[in-house]
Amino acid sequence: MKEKQVPIWQFNNELQGILLIGFSLVIFKLYVSNKILIILEPKMIPFLLFAMISLFIIGCFRLFNSDLNGADCDCEVCDPSSSMFSIFMKSSFFIFVIILSLVLNDLIDTVHIPFKE
Repeated sequence: MKEKQVPIWQFNNELQGILLIGFSLVIFKLYVSNKILIILEPKMIPFLLFAMISLFIIGCFRLFNSDLNGADCDCEVCDPSSSMFSIFMKSSFFIFVIILSLVLNDLIDTVHIPFKE
């Protein structure tokens, strides 16, 4: 019996879903640790929470609806000439940023920026 091969567009949808969920987790980590206040004004926190929830929901839809049968599109995602390697290389920068921001815990605390008064 032949093993069923995953289509390229399905792999790309799953990878994009994982990236969106990863970015929402990075925002959640910054929000919980209150380090987001270093970057944003407190008035912007509700918009950030809305963006975090939206990224998580869209990422879940991309991840769980990636195996739709008969999906047709005219975009470059469904391009049969693209390879898994090229899709992974395009996404590797985002994967690197997500992994670094989740693994490196107290990088902001260790960096001391002198302020001019």
